[in-house]
Amino acid sequence: MSEIKKKQLHSYLSDDLIIQEILTRFPVKSVLRFKSVSKQWYSTLSSSDFANAHLIKSPFSHPSAPVNTLLIMDHYNCCYLFSYDDDDQISGNFEDNLVKLDVDFGVGKDRLRLTGCCNGLVCLTPAWYEYFIIWNPATRKLHKYPSHGYFTRPYEADRVSITCGFGYASSVDDYKFVGILSVVQGSTTSNIVHVFSMRENRWRNIEFGHDPLFILNLGVFVTDKLYWSTYPSKQAGYLLVRFDLAVERFDVINIDQHKSDFFGVMRGCLSKCNYSEAFTGDRVLHIMEPPIIVKSIVLPKRLKLDCFSQMIGFTKTDKFFVTGSFSDETADFVPGRTLGIVDTCTKPMQYKVLLRFNKLIKIVRYVQSLVSPFPIEKPSEA
Repeated sequence: MSEIKKKQLHSYLSDDLIIQEILTRFPVKSVLRFKSVSKQWYSTLSSSDFANAHLIKSPFSHPSAPVNTLLIMDHYNCCYLFSYDDDDQISGNFEDNLVKLDVDFGVGKDRLRLTGCCNGLVCLTPAWYEYFIIWNPATRKLHKYPSHGYFTRPYEADRVSITCGFGYASSVDDYKFVGILSVVQGSTTSNIVHVFSMRENRWRNIEFGHDPLFILNLGVFVTDKLYWSTYPSKQAGYLLVRFDLAVERFDVINIDQHKSDFFGVMRGCLSKCNYSEAFTGDRVLHIMEPPIIVKSIVLPKRLKLDCFSQMIGFTKTDKFFVTGSFSDETADFVPGRTLGIVDTCTKPMQYKVLLRFNKLIKIVRYVQSLVSPFPIEKPSEA
């Protein structure tokens, strides 16, 4: 391009227009390179305002958008990205779409658990919740947040459950980590709740505000809210606990729930499915707006989805990912080590194995972003 044409183009496009209307539509990797153009661009492209604008314009950022990338973590802190395209299945060798990430979390021998993923930020916790880590795989930045002993198990307790959740409160533009201790001592149950705000960079203790419940499993994040299931109470059976991240208030919801139901997010909605081995018929996937079921999908017994433990979103052609213990013509059951996909549109419905792992795995839907994993000073590289 001649110098004259370059000057003419620049006269029509201001830096603000280039940054807000053009660069926000580029992939994360390209934006990171553009930071070297000038000090002004570095400052602008590193800002939270640009990160939010870039995320909004991502075609995959909306909770109901099709899933095309998964983040996979095994039992020994090894992480992978897996890409899937409905239109690109000629070879059938899906291992070619699996990329191992070079990351050192700096936690020694601690085994981390993949506890949540939101707007490109991944939340990881060790077994005893001495800290939690927020990590952005796209920018390779991470930060470890200490829990200051808030989740130490009371030595005098008869029974203790510690669980957590991570999510984003859009109305206040704040990412929050929520930790809950459910403590049973004799005939008394209590709930102790601590919330960490990344915007304020501090912990707060808040009231549960309801009759104490024994809360189980990790929180499931759906549009500004976290959901947990509970151990059954004598009065109400199994309940669902919902936490509004913006106003920091708990609600307790009574839903039709089996003891082996597990929860996930499908098309931006809370969903549950039964996988009990004692349940000998078809499996049923319920997509919900709690406590109302808005859609149900029957998963025929012949698919042999006997012990699947995760369901992860829909692709653009209504397939969805599952993990767990499956069998097919070429393999026996491999507990918790298989990634497969269910095609709900074929007649009959079909299940296909995509990947097998040698270790237990946890999988979440992943969307690249520029969102910072830390609220203070200087970030560290993974």
